[in-house]
Amino acid sequence: MVSIEWLKETELFKDLKEEQLKTLLLLSAVQSFPEGKTIFRQGEEATRLYILIQGAIDLTVKAQEKIAFMTSKIEKEGAVFGTASLMEPFQYNVSALCLKPSEVLVLDANRIRDKLEEDPRMGMEVMRKLAAIYFNRLNELRSGVSNLLKIFKIKMP
Repeated sequence: MVSIEWLKETELFKDLKEEQLKTLLLLSAVQSFPEGKTIFRQGEEATRLYILIQGAIDLTVKAQEKIAFMTSKIEKEGAVFGTASLMEPFQYNVSALCLKPSEVLVLDANRIRDKLEEDPRMGMEVMRKLAAIYFNRLNELRSGVSNLLKIFKIKMP
């Protein structure tokens, strides 16, 4: 069972007020996924936002529909994924695959977006956190690519 106290510790919603968190809980449900299950695919309509309760999720990007590159591994309790559901064009920009049995909090993104518009302070706080999450993941990806290039001794201009 997910509580308001638990939701307060998540990376996306940790600075929201208790009343706002209550609203979010009403728009959510806990769901379990087995190892190897694809939760969503790159290019699909993004209708749900996910928060990891336990398990591990691999986020990958397909390049030219042939090669899948891992962009992030979500393992930390309270980490969010499926964030494209909160931003236009509301299409998942990665695929999410369970690396082991996982339990996640699933939120209805359409209804969340409605709530964020109704409560601009809540909307601004969530978007601020969302930007920080993207920025941090981008930096982690850049670091990984840089390290990979060093291994193969590839020179960058």
